[in-house]
Amino acid sequence: MLKGIMEFAYLLGVDSFWIFLILGLLLLLGIVKCLYPWQPKGKSKKTKDKLGNEVIIYYQLEE
Repeated sequence: MLKGIMEFAYLLGVDSFWIFLILGLLLLLGIVKCLYPWQPKGKSKKTKDKLGNEVIIYYQLEE
């Protein structure tokens, strides 16, 4: 597998260090996303009332 990655980097014309760095960071990102899943808890919406004043409405999303 490492030989294939090195050949791929050679075809792209870049140093294999950068390919391994990108793959390592993607693996780290996947691990962090699995350990700490994030989902939004709320939503806001800007509207105007009858007098023309700007009103912000906040909604709580169901989990």
